[in-house]
Amino acid sequence: MKKWLVLLVLPLVFSCDQEEECSDAFVLDYQRMGENFESLYKPNAGSFEVKNFDDSLSNFLSSHKGVECKYNGEMINPTTEVEEFQKKIAAVFTPTASSALASSVKLTESFFGPKVIYGDDDREQVMDSPGVYQDWAGSTLAQVSPNEWDANFNFTSQTYGEAFSLCPGERFKDELSVSRCSGFLVGPDIVVTAGHCVQSQFECDEYRWVLDFKDDAQGTEESKVFRCQEVLSQALSSDDSQDYAVIKLDRPVTGRKFFRVRSSGIVPNDAALVMIGYPSGISAKVADGANVRDNSPKNYFVTNTDSFGGNSGSAVINRDSGVVEGILVRGDQDFEIVDSPDGGRCRVEKVCANNACEGEDVTKMTSVTGIPLIAQESQVKAGLFTDKNFPEIKEGLPLAFLGYSYGESTIGGLKFLDRCGIHFYPNDKPSQWEEFFVGECSQSSAIEKVIVGFSNQFYF
Repeated sequence: MKKWLVLLVLPLVFSCDQEEECSDAFVLDYQRMGENFESLYKPNAGSFEVKNFDDSLSNFLSSHKGVECKYNGEMINPTTEVEEFQKKIAAVFTPTASSALASSVKLTESFFGPKVIYGDDDREQVMDSPGVYQDWAGSTLAQVSPNEWDANFNFTSQTYGEAFSLCPGERFKDELSVSRCSGFLVGPDIVVTAGHCVQSQFECDEYRWVLDFKDDAQGTEESKVFRCQEVLSQALSSDDSQDYAVIKLDRPVTGRKFFRVRSSGIVPNDAALVMIGYPSGISAKVADGANVRDNSPKNYFVTNTDSFGGNSGSAVINRDSGVVEGILVRGDQDFEIVDSPDGGRCRVEKVCANNACEGEDVTKMTSVTGIPLIAQESQVKAGLFTDKNFPEIKEGLPLAFLGYSYGESTIGGLKFLDRCGIHFYPNDKPSQWEEFFVGECSQSSAIEKVIVGFSNQFYF
């Protein structure tokens, strides 16, 4: 009798690719670690919160070390991150450091170029403009040669009428023509201007930058005069129409906010634009009522701002958002020569219809490089939680966190598993948190609210 070997083909009851859901015990211990992290990331946290957090980490590792499983739709294996945080705790939570930690954290209980007029002449004095424009004017600067004032900082310049041989009746002709170019603050000590205004370190050294040259001022004060310390970036090219400079002042400007600039996209074609600067070297003028005429060039757009030589470097601002869209750099001829009443010749300011003449060229801020990072929401958030590219800080919180300092404040953050903590404080009072959030990292709006609160200390 023949014997047959019968092979039974059974269906596979498992797959090596199958993802196993996390056990209830795993989820419970995972969430407990997150909850204890939230208790730790508070302005009044101390040794008690540190110990609870440490205990929850030890408990997790003793029960689930090396476990990989599916949680909320994603595969996780938190062992490495948990072990890293245990090392952080070991650095601060020792028998000798415990009492010192408790006393130090107790402090937190105190908590908390050539241009033209288009249509009507919209230029007006700063004091006659809306309040928000006056604030913007406070963060614009005039580039002035030190030869334009005496030992007491009284201006010795010619009048606008004298310097340009203006005809009788021209606006602002009796004001002093003092400055060479315009600029605006994008940081406490960072100014953006036109590239042809600062073409070298020599020009950087030769001129000064003056605050509050406005309303027919006859002089300035030494405290409002700043030197150009360094050219951070500069471009001036006829090939690609680039024209900008970013410079660093010799010291921070205090008590002034600075401008946000467009970092992506383009200015909307229907945007209402405002320009603030120093036309023909006279005191600051606000020019409202402009709009975009041609948005197609890569590195600049064309507008109809009422601008003159001296406006080079002026901020062209989106009236609704307050964001700087670009830098005034080029335009049509400023003046026309006509017969004067006395039989001679004199100049009048050139006037064009809103859609006539060449228009005024504005370097797009998106083509400007070299502006240092200043509290931009997406970059700060990435630097604290994703890229982790900010330095570590060990003050005002039991565990070291990543921080970014600007001006007189610091914003800090710490991510653990699916939880994120973020706060900011004055540099001289690291335990006095002004605003903070701790919770699930998915609550992006709450995190961004803290970042916006931090940046609003500096930006318009």
